[in-house]
Amino acid sequence: MLDGEAIQAALLAASGEVQALMNHLGLAARSAPATKLAFEDDLRTSLRKALQFGRAELVSVESSLANTGPLSHPTDVVVGAKSKVPQLAIEVQWHPRGEDHGGFAGGALEDVVKMAVARTKGLVEQGAVLVAAPARFWRWLPGFAEDRAGFELLDPDPDSPASVKSSFLAEGAWDFVFAAGMDPELPERLWSSVLGGAEVRAPWAEMELRLLDVKGLGPARAVRS
Repeated sequence: MLDGEAIQAALLAASGEVQALMNHLGLAARSAPATKLAFEDDLRTSLRKALQFGRAELVSVESSLANTGPLSHPTDVVVGAKSKVPQLAIEVQWHPRGEDHGGFAGGALEDVVKMAVARTKGLVEQGAVLVAAPARFWRWLPGFAEDRAGFELLDPDPDSPASVKSSFLAEGAWDFVFAAGMDPELPERLWSSVLGGAEVRAPWAEMELRLLDVKGLGPARAVRS
């Protein structure tokens, strides 16, 4: 498991690289139409480089944690280890322009479930989800989460972790998670806390990055028949 300060340093370094790119594109956009770039890919690449710095173990992007199920789908950033179990796995969610907040939050929460399962199954020592979204999303999220179980995991208090029973996933709104192959037996509770944060403020866009530590608590229970 990586030291928290090392993870925060990598996050700050990655956000700095993305901000430099945004500054350049913001200035260029004044004289010519700017090309739409996949900033999520840029952030993922910058994060990989920052985590690799000074490290002997390989840091990879789009690596699978398992051979079957949703954990076989590529994970954005994986920090290897001398053992077979990676030290850290991070899923990255970048809020695209024009997408509704609810749809984005649902996708981010799906990644939280994935990382919690990965830790519960012992496929990674530490799992995290990096959520990059504009300020308007973070202002909207607390009110949305008040009436909908599970979404508080995306907005834990910096001084207090968030925890919720995984049974909320039995609702039909979460069919898409299990349609992708998620194991219906999940840890009794899902848990998240803030590992670090950073801001990107540039002429091109303004984003707030929050890195969430994720894990499952308690024995596995079937949330779907």
